[in-house]
Amino acid sequence: MVRSRFYTRIDPQVCIPPFSGDEIIKIKPPSIDQKKPQIKKDNMRVALLGAGSVGTIIGALITEGGENIVLVDSYAEQVDMLNTHGVRITGHLNRSLPVKAILPEEMEGEYDLVISTTKQSSLAESLKNILEHIHDQTIVLTLQNGIPEDISKNIVGEKRVMGGGIEFGATLREPGVTELTTEVSSLGITFGQLDGEITRKTRAIQSVLSHLGHAHITKNLLGVRYSKLTDNSTFSGMSAVLGCCCENILESYQAMKCIAYLGREAACVIDKLNIYPEKVFGLQPLLENVDFKTKEELDDVIQNYWSPLYWPFKDMKASMLQDLEKGQKSEINFINGKFVEVGREVGVDVPFMRTVVDIITKLQDGELKLEDAWNNLEYFDFPELMPDKSFSINAGIS
Repeated sequence: MVRSRFYTRIDPQVCIPPFSGDEIIKIKPPSIDQKKPQIKKDNMRVALLGAGSVGTIIGALITEGGENIVLVDSYAEQVDMLNTHGVRITGHLNRSLPVKAILPEEMEGEYDLVISTTKQSSLAESLKNILEHIHDQTIVLTLQNGIPEDISKNIVGEKRVMGGGIEFGATLREPGVTELTTEVSSLGITFGQLDGEITRKTRAIQSVLSHLGHAHITKNLLGVRYSKLTDNSTFSGMSAVLGCCCENILESYQAMKCIAYLGREAACVIDKLNIYPEKVFGLQPLLENVDFKTKEELDDVIQNYWSPLYWPFKDMKASMLQDLEKGQKSEINFINGKFVEVGREVGVDVPFMRTVVDIITKLQDGELKLEDAWNNLEYFDFPELMPDKSFSINAGIS
């Protein structure tokens, strides 16, 4: 079984991300508070849509790097706080950084790069609203959970779309204040074009994103997407189902059994799609990594695969749980629901994914109470496992 960290730091100035791709940029790790940066001449105009927990950190660090970026958010109080006090980052990083923020109706002119960190449920509307602010060469980079490129390419055109995945966790504590809930070393992003090509434009965007931490270009965006979707569907899904942080899940054998079954279902769907999953956070949902048939194999997968991978994220609270706590709709239909949808299309049954979708939907609708969420473990039906210790994944295959 594989035991992995986020990435290996081999030099104070060089970060190697946890993806098996090929384009890595050398960067300096974030420093402590500096003076307000000077915007570089002749750099691209960047708009970041969605100044929430993740968006504020991305926007603040890119601003600090001297890029011409504006944060766009429909929440007026958040915009006012950001303009007045800047972004205050707490948790694993203690920084206060100035940014420029505006409301959507205040956007002017055309932008060369649009970074979208809105909820996927509002992605289509937000992209339709910026069509007058993009030109033929504009790139729209979608960083949502799930597979948002299916939506964005139908609105702005496939040639304009790139996608990516962030590697850190964050929680919006109050307007203008965001907590980084993962280590500083997790700050980074992996992104790429839909066709897997690496162009001059891709590298220009890599230069902008490198201010975040590390910026990695992948030739296998779908492989990254489905690995990240597995990450979201397992621990994020169970965090929302049980109303807790990752640490509570890691300390519960029943909850970890759910993680193992969810991970196996995800790997079966990905395998059926003939997509090679890239390594994300050390997670690579190949069947050979996460499959099991006996209780002994199940325990081995839990103890030697899932637990070591997620212990560094023990303090993280899923964004879906944050949505439930605020009384908002979550992205469940775009996360676990995506595996339910695709599983149906390719003929793979995913009962644990369906159960997660059902529970979170009921939590949203008020049919289940968040304060009693830990009791939701009783809704999972664990199948009987084979007793034969010698059974292997390939047993019975001729």
